Amino acid sequence: MRRRRLLTHAPAALALGGAAALGLAPRRAAARTAGVPYEQTRARNRAMFEGMFELDVPLLPYEWIVVHHTAAEYATLEGIDRYHRNHFGDPLGAEYHFVINNGKKRPQEKPLGLVEQARWRYQEWAAHLFHPERAPASCAICLIGNFEQRALPEEMLDALVELTRVLMARFEIPAARVTTHRGVDKRLTQCPGKLFPREEFLARLAAPAVVDDAEPHA
Repeated sequence: MRRRRLLTHAPAALALGGAAALGLAPRRAAARTAGVPYEQTRARNRAMFEGMFELDVPLLPYEWIVVHHTAAEYATLEGIDRYHRNHFGDPLGAEYHFVINNGKKRPQEKPLGLVEQARWRYQEWAAHLFHPERAPASCAICLIGNFEQRALPEEMLDALVELTRVLMARFEIPAARVTTHRGVDKRLTQCPGKLFPREEFLARLAAPAVVDDAEPHA
């Protein structure tokens, strides 16, 4: 498969991870819809993890993992795809390899903590940083939500930790090369938000993985 040339200077709205980059206006929080039990979502995630390296295209040589947020509470992968195709001229859509849902839009189909493959399906680099040379060959994970304004739900953190561990193991990426958008681009962005629990996230990656033998519960 012919590789597209990496865009080294993404538009500012994309690099800042703002709602404008998704074509979405901020919305007042809606009443929480009864969602899918997270143990069911975790089972879906783990099934996806088991097959995520079985692709029809060669895997890229990832060396870094970078975490973003959408800064929009009601985004979906399909909406991000459309916006990035239409406004950034990218035929592959979303400039993230994975997204993690917050359960606020189409909660039964896209429940809280569900991981979806985005650019990962095509194994193409993503233009997700102002300074890609600071985190070359990076895999971009985007959390749906605005974590400048609210805390990251525990289910989303769990899903992020599990996905990151899978990627680290496969590509032998050390914890020192797992970071955030702000960690790479510094003052140019707040992404993934001041309330993203960066220290807890990195501490959990450094800790031994816990084997979950418990039966799923509702």
